Amino acid sequence: MTENYLITSLKLKTSFIFLVCVALVGCIGNNNPTVEPFQPSSVLTYDKPIALEANSSALVQAIVSNPAVSRALTSAAVAKERVPITRSQKKMTMSASGSSGFEADTDDGSEGVLIVGVTAQKLLNDNGKTDRAIYLSELLAETAKLESQIAFDQALQQILDAYIARSTALEVDRIITYYVALFNEREDLVQTAVDAGVLSNSDYLELQSLKNEILSEQAQSVFQSNTSASFLRTSLGSNYDAAVAELVNRYTATSGSKLSTENSNQITLLGLKKSQIQTEIELQKLSNTLTTNWQSTVSSPKSRGAGSTLFAGITMSLPINDGDRSLATIAALQKEFEVNALEVSTYEQEVTLAQQGLDNFFVYYEDQKILLNERKRIAEDRVVELELKLKTGRAGVSALAKEFLALARTEMAIERLDFDRKSQTLSALSVTGQTCELVRLCDAIGNGNSR
Repeated sequence: MTENYLITSLKLKTSFIFLVCVALVGCIGNNNPTVEPFQPSSVLTYDKPIALEANSSALVQAIVSNPAVSRALTSAAVAKERVPITRSQKKMTMSASGSSGFEADTDDGSEGVLIVGVTAQKLLNDNGKTDRAIYLSELLAETAKLESQIAFDQALQQILDAYIARSTALEVDRIITYYVALFNEREDLVQTAVDAGVLSNSDYLELQSLKNEILSEQAQSVFQSNTSASFLRTSLGSNYDAAVAELVNRYTATSGSKLSTENSNQITLLGLKKSQIQTEIELQKLSNTLTTNWQSTVSSPKSRGAGSTLFAGITMSLPINDGDRSLATIAALQKEFEVNALEVSTYEQEVTLAQQGLDNFFVYYEDQKILLNERKRIAEDRVVELELKLKTGRAGVSALAKEFLALARTEMAIERLDFDRKSQTLSALSVTGQTCELVRLCDAIGNGNSR
């Protein structure tokens, strides 16, 4: 009787296990979406040293110390340190547990119990879910590193903008000082002419008005110079003197720059975002698939005289239904994928418009430069002629004084046209992150988007 009972019980257990396995296999088949084997889609460099931090340039070090750039570099370092945390999911883990207390039995009374257990576990197979999670953390680290380069380029753009504005303001100040000095040298002659009745008081007042107008512009130039200098001192900090000296030697106002989206930080950043979305979609497709772990557990006996319990084998987990959460997440991610594609198109259009604007400006610049230089030549010739006529008494001093101020305005217009050239070039290059070209630092800071 007992033997038949054991045989029947064994058959029932075997049948039950068989049915469970069949059901499990069926569930696995229904929850095994078609996902390509995991293969990283981007070449990542987050684990390599950041060139910015190793560069000895005073200008680079000054910009690296900028709070916004320093924060971006720190964020990149933090993101890099998070990658090993994700990788640890594939390593063996061990944990210990213990409990103590009293176990009561109505017949035998109670006795003290101490239970201690040790469990070791290691991931065997999860259809690449952990690999993709690791890759996601690597993408985030790469993105953070790239954002630090973008922050550097933006800070460099602001510094160059201030440097160009200051240089132009100083040059305008110099031009005005020079020609006002020439005007003042003749002012006594002008006053004499007024006193003698040769020059009317109205003409004299007109000359003074022209002089005051140009002195007002000089005051504006001094203000602009001081404002830009204050910004540079604040931005460059203790490296101010060395960094400005380096700017003087390095800065080159290039002409006819060609913008390129190839290897640009923004395009690379959008590419990383695309890879991130693709990986997240794959993770959602795999969220309801089987995960197997190797597990070993040893626990002490509950009561005296009993042996320890040992389990060693494979554990499996299989989510059956997540309430369509993964499907909803995939739908949202696919919309993000579409947005990413539109962002790429928008950026490419922005670069195209920036290039067209730069090309159109240089057509205007070349024409205007010729006209202004011709105007300057004519004004200089008139000054020479009027100087000669003044000596022979055939020309009034007021005409010469007016010509000095007119020549000053012409040279100021030439200087401001050159400022527009530098400013337009800087603005266009900043669209593609090529600002470093202007100071020949692209290779030194690890920016691949340079001519």
